[in-house]
Amino acid sequence: MPKNWKTYKLRELVHKIGSGSTPRGGKEAYLEHSDISLIRSQNVLDFAFSTDGLAFISDEQAHELKSVTIEKDDVLLNITGDSVARVCKVPPELLP
Repeated sequence: MPKNWKTYKLRELVHKIGSGSTPRGGKEAYLEHSDISLIRSQNVLDFAFSTDGLAFISDEQAHELKSVTIEKDDVLLNITGDSVARVCKVPPELLP
């Protein structure tokens, strides 16, 4: 690391660090279409977002997952599996 760079702990730079969640029932609980997107790790690529395989959930499911709601300018980071360390910014058209 260059000498003139400063290091920070992530918690010093962000408002919230959280882990995602999924509705009970897995794939069978997803809807074919809805106004509410459920972003999964397969949607987070290296510095890009893919809508391939994007899932959708109901208002009721979204209410149950309200603690993991994504907001404007959020950064998504995969932390498990083969996709670990892939990161991208959430596309605004997927909000709320």
